[in-house]
Amino acid sequence: MRHSAIRFALLSSLVGAALVASSGSAVALTGSHQTIAQAPTDSTPPPQAASGVRIVSPQASVTGDRTTNFVVQYPAGTAISVTVNGQPIDPTVRTQTQPSGDVVTQVWYGVPLKEGENVLAVQPQGGSVTSVTVTVKEIKAKLEFLPTSDPRVPADGRSTVRLEGQIVDESGAVVQQDALVTLSASAGRFVDADQDRDRSGLQIIARNGRFTAQLQSSLAPQQVRVRAAADLSERRDLKDGQIQPPDDTIQVETNGRSRPADRVQTPLGIPITGHLSTTQIEAYTQVEFITNLRAPIVSGVINLRLGNAGTDYYGSFRDFLDPDLINATRFDVTTAIFTTGRIGDWLLTGALNNQRPLNQQCDGTTRLFRDPQFCDQAYPVYGDSSTTDYLTPSIDSLYLRFERTSPVAGAGSDFFMWGDYSTPEFAAPSQFFTATSRQLHGFKGNFNVGNLRLTALFANNIQGFQRDAIAPNGTSGYYFLSQRLVVGGSENVVVETEEINRPGTVIERKQLVRGPDYELDYDRGALLFRRPIQQTEFDLFGRTLVRRIIVTYQFDGNGDGDTRLYAGRLQYNFSRAFGLESWAGVSYLNEDQGDRTFELYGVDTLIPLGKQGRIIAEYARSNNDSIFLGNVQGSAYRFEATGAVFAGVLARAYYRSVEENFANNATFSFTPGQTRYGGELAANLAAGTQLQFQYDHEENFGIASAIRTTFPDLFNPEPEPIPGSRVNNSLTTIRAGVQQKLGAATLGVEWVNRNREDRATPERLGDDSNQIVSRLSVPLTDTLTFRAQNEQNISSKSDPLYPDRT
Repeated sequence: MRHSAIRFALLSSLVGAALVASSGSAVALTGSHQTIAQAPTDSTPPPQAASGVRIVSPQASVTGDRTTNFVVQYPAGTAISVTVNGQPIDPTVRTQTQPSGDVVTQVWYGVPLKEGENVLAVQPQGGSVTSVTVTVKEIKAKLEFLPTSDPRVPADGRSTVRLEGQIVDESGAVVQQDALVTLSASAGRFVDADQDRDRSGLQIIARNGRFTAQLQSSLAPQQVRVRAAADLSERRDLKDGQIQPPDDTIQVETNGRSRPADRVQTPLGIPITGHLSTTQIEAYTQVEFITNLRAPIVSGVINLRLGNAGTDYYGSFRDFLDPDLINATRFDVTTAIFTTGRIGDWLLTGALNNQRPLNQQCDGTTRLFRDPQFCDQAYPVYGDSSTTDYLTPSIDSLYLRFERTSPVAGAGSDFFMWGDYSTPEFAAPSQFFTATSRQLHGFKGNFNVGNLRLTALFANNIQGFQRDAIAPNGTSGYYFLSQRLVVGGSENVVVETEEINRPGTVIERKQLVRGPDYELDYDRGALLFRRPIQQTEFDLFGRTLVRRIIVTYQFDGNGDGDTRLYAGRLQYNFSRAFGLESWAGVSYLNEDQGDRTFELYGVDTLIPLGKQGRIIAEYARSNNDSIFLGNVQGSAYRFEATGAVFAGVLARAYYRSVEENFANNATFSFTPGQTRYGGELAANLAAGTQLQFQYDHEENFGIASAIRTTFPDLFNPEPEPIPGSRVNNSLTTIRAGVQQKLGAATLGVEWVNRNREDRATPERLGDDSNQIVSRLSVPLTDTLTFRAQNEQNISSKSDPLYPDRT
C-alpha cells in the first residue's frame, strides 16, 4: 500500500509538472547545441480526441532534443496504440502506467526522435487518431558565467566569491535541462561538492540550465581566471517520474582542493575547427584576490646561550659532542622570527632565521620553494582537514615582501620582495622568443603607474642551467635528465606536441606540476610521471603528432658560484578589460654565467580584434657566448593575426623567422635557422559542413645538431647541442578539404600538395607530391572513438616521407 501511494504521488507530480511546462516555453539541448520548444501562446488545450484520449506532453514545438517523454491520458479500459513517425514505440523504452479513478496516465521515457518533423500519435481501438508534431532542429547554445558577489575578496584563505552560470540559447532563454559543468581556476579552491572526483577541476550539475559555485581565496594576492565548461553530450538524464527536478542546495565540503585546469598554449599550427569539433561550450570570468591588510602579528624566539660549544642540546646534531668543540666556550644568539601585518596601505611579510636557510629540509639540504617535510609533522592531526602553507620561501636566512593591491583598477599587485620567486611577468601571451620561465632567488619588484607597469628582478645564486628534450616511450618512466644533483624546485616540466618531420612547429605546450603530474628524484635526476606519456598520436585532422618532454632546471655546477642575473620589463597597457587586454612591452635580461654571458632583449605587443581575434607581433635579439661557436648574435621575428573575416569564416596568418645564432633556453622550443609563413582559412558552408584551406612555407638554413651515438656521449652531457652539418632546404604545403558531420560521425576529404626542395642534397629530397587524404571518425563511447584514414598518393612519384597508407 505504501509503495502504491508513493507511485501515485510521483506520477501525479509528473503530470502536474508536464501540464505546467506545456503552458510556457520548454528548452532542450543536444550535442553542442541547445533547443527551443515553443509551445502555443494561446489557451488551446492539449490535443484530445472525442473518446477522451489526450496527449499531455509534449506539445507541438521546435526542439533540439533527440528524445522526449511521451505522456498520454485515456479512459480506463480503453485499448490504445502509440506510434512515432508511423512506427510503434520500441518495447525497450521505459514506460510507467498509473490508474487514477476512471483515467489512466501512461508515460514513455526517452522516446527517440529524428531530425526534422516527428509525429507522435495515439489511437484508441476503433477511435480517431490524436497526434502532435515535434520538430527537431539543432540550435547553438552558449554559456554565461560571472561572479554575483563582490569579485574582489581578501587573499586570506577564507573569503569566498559566489559564481553563477547558465546555459542559454540564441535568444537568451535558459535551457531547462540538466548538464554536467566543469569548473577550474588558476588559484583558490572550490568549496562545493564534487560530483566526479576522478576528473580534474570541480564537477557540478547545472539544474535546469543553472548552476552556482563558491571559490575560496588563496593566501597569495593575484588575479584569478575561472573557466566553466559544459559538455552537452554528458547531460544528466531525468529519472522516472521527473520532468523538471528541483534545484539542489549547495553542499559545502571542507576537504580536497580543486586542481587547476591544464595550462595549454598553442603558439602555432592548430587548424581552425569552427563549430564542428566538439559538443563542449565554455566561458571565462575573472575575480581578484586582493591584499589582506590584516592586523600586525609577530612570532618567534630569541635565544641567548653562553656555555660549552659541544653540549648545545638544542643546536645542530652534528655539533653535539663534537670533539673539536667539546672544550670550547661559545656565546650564541639564535633568532627565528616571523611577522606579517599592515603598514599603511601595504602588507609586510617577513621571516628571519640566523642559524639556517628558511628552506632547509629535514636532511639538511636546501631547495627553492620549500614543501612539507616529515620532521615538521611532529604532532600530526588526522581528519581535521587542516593545511600548511609556506609564506616565506627563501634559500637563505631572510625573506621580506612589501605588497599592496594597486590603486589602478585591474593592474594586480605592487610589491617589492627578497626571497624565492617565479617569473610570470616575463612570460606574457605575446612573448614567445623573449619569454623567460625560471624559478629564482633574490630581489623582485613590480609597480604600476597608470597604464604603465615596471618589473625588475635580480638573482644572485644561479647554478648551472640546463635544457633537456626527452622522447617519451609510452610509459610513465623513469626518464633520466642529462645532469644529476638537480637544484630542488628549479625545474620546469612541460610536454610539447609538434607535427612529425616538422621540427619547430609546436602545436601544443602543456605545463606539468610536481605532485599531481610527476615526481623528481633530485639526486639522480630521475623523472617519474603519474600516467604514461605516449610518443605519437593523431589529431582530429589526421596529422601524425609527436610529443617531447621538455625539462629546464638548475644543477650543482663546478663553478665558483659568482653568477648573477638581471632582468627588467616595461609594459604599457592599452586596455585591462577582461578578455580584451592589449599592451606593448619591452624586456631585457642579462645572465652572468661566470665564464659565459647571455643577453636577451626584445619588444612585443598584443592587440585584440574583437572577442575572436588578435594581432601579436614580437622582435627578439640574443647575444650568447657559445662554448662551440664563441660569441654569436641572432634575432627572431614573429607576427600572427587571427580573427573572423565574416560570419562563420575564420582566418589566420603568421610569419616567423629565427636566425641560426639566436638562443633562449627558457621558452618554447624553436628551430634556429628557420623561417615559416602561411595562412589558414575555415568557412562554415552549412550546418555541419566546413571548408578548410591552408598554405604553409618553410625555409631551413641553419646548422643541425650533431647526432651523438657513442657510449661516452651518454656520460658527457653538454649545456648546448653540438653543431652538426648545415641544412639548406624548403617545403611548401597546400591543403584544401571539406568536413561533414553525419550525426555523431565526422567525414573528411582533403587534398595535400607538398613541394620539397633540398639544395644541400638535391638527389635525396626534391620532389613535388600530391595526396588525397580521407578520414572517418565515429565516437563509440565517451572515451572510445573509431577512426579510419586513407592516404593515397596521386602523383607519378610518391613522397618518401608520406607514403600510401591506410
